[in-house]
Amino acid sequence: MKPTIGSEQLKSVPQIRPARKEDVDQIIPLLVQAIGDIAYALAGESNHERAMDILREFVTQENNRISYQNITVMEQDGQIAGMLVAYAGDDVERLDQPLLDRPGRDADEKYALVKETRPGEYYLDTLSVSEVFQGQGIGRALMAAFEQQGRELGHTQVALIVEQDNGRAMQLYERQGYVQDEVILIGGHEYYHMVKRIES
Repeated sequence: MKPTIGSEQLKSVPQIRPARKEDVDQIIPLLVQAIGDIAYALAGESNHERAMDILREFVTQENNRISYQNITVMEQDGQIAGMLVAYAGDDVERLDQPLLDRPGRDADEKYALVKETRPGEYYLDTLSVSEVFQGQGIGRALMAAFEQQGRELGHTQVALIVEQDNGRAMQLYERQGYVQDEVILIGGHEYYHMVKRIES
């Protein structure tokens, strides 16, 4: 008699991979969870539903800041457990231009796109882990993947920003070797720009 598989399904091994266009429905909630009101600045739109539609369009397009081309995901049990957005600081103006050029974009100053990164660094724009998968080391694994991407692309410095009152995240990044070098104002909130040297 053949052994039968119980009702409990075997869990799949987590996989870090480049994002695909069809991941957009799972990417958008994670993106918004991480960046909050910055989502409206990226969209240049105050209406929530319209802003989400605009972000969906940009994720599925190429050559912009939040394009699937700049997104890495961790997939587990058929779901996207976490994601990151990263790109070279040298490319930020080119990547932001499609967002700025979008027809109908609100020109209000509150939607201005602030430069968060500088030339010469590989920048972690967004890191987000689904609430369902938190506490499983996914954030650390994605951070390691981000730093490895930077090395493979020939960068010697990586960078990120963290809101000043997010002490937990600050401690996490400091433990991983990041140091604060600047304060940036985005949407009325102060953020620490943090950097770390990496060996290629």
